[in-house]
Amino acid sequence: MAKDDVTIFEVLGRQYILPYTSIGNQTKEHILIEATILFAMNGYSAVSMRDIAVKVGLTPGALYNHFAGKEELWDAVLDHGIELYFLYHRHLEEELEKAKTFEEMLDIMFSEPKQMKNMFTCYAFGLIQTEQFRNKRAGELFNDVLLKFGRDFTRQWLDRCVERGMVEPFDTFTVASMFVHTVMIGISLRVQESLDRTIPCKIDTLFEKLKQFILSSVGKTKT
Repeated sequence: MAKDDVTIFEVLGRQYILPYTSIGNQTKEHILIEATILFAMNGYSAVSMRDIAVKVGLTPGALYNHFAGKEELWDAVLDHGIELYFLYHRHLEEELEKAKTFEEMLDIMFSEPKQMKNMFTCYAFGLIQTEQFRNKRAGELFNDVLLKFGRDFTRQWLDRCVERGMVEPFDTFTVASMFVHTVMIGISLRVQESLDRTIPCKIDTLFEKLKQFILSSVGKTKT
């Protein structure tokens, strides 16, 4: 479905705007979207190429014109998820540049993950997280990108606040690690909530408590 020249997909009753990734092929990106959701909801081993073809509205033969097999599609799904992760951080960096105080930076850090209203993003990141123990590459991406890159990115901004005199020096490595792991927990909660509406999503409370803990632990901020 297209609206104002923007491609929009309905994902589990929610609208998903086609991300600006490097794929450049609407059908191929649609395949990756549906494959990601099926893998996230059912697990990699339980999903067949035929299942994916049906969701996309293609014949199995047409699907194989885009991907030679399930393993190739799986690798493309992981690549797609990581590209979205880097796109998210580029957006986050643009927002963080606007912060004038440590409190403002924290507000942005903690509000942006909560604004992941696009459930597909949660499925893409959550898939890598849940498959990390069953798939070697997913495990490497989870540790080296979702955790390490996310932690280093966050620490960089915390260090910048210290360098600019916004806040007294503190253990930025530990705080950054806590933040990234909390984001991963929040993603898992949102995915679980989408699969079972009886599970309440406590992500707002989770982030608010961690933010208040950080503010109370780093000492008085400078003016």
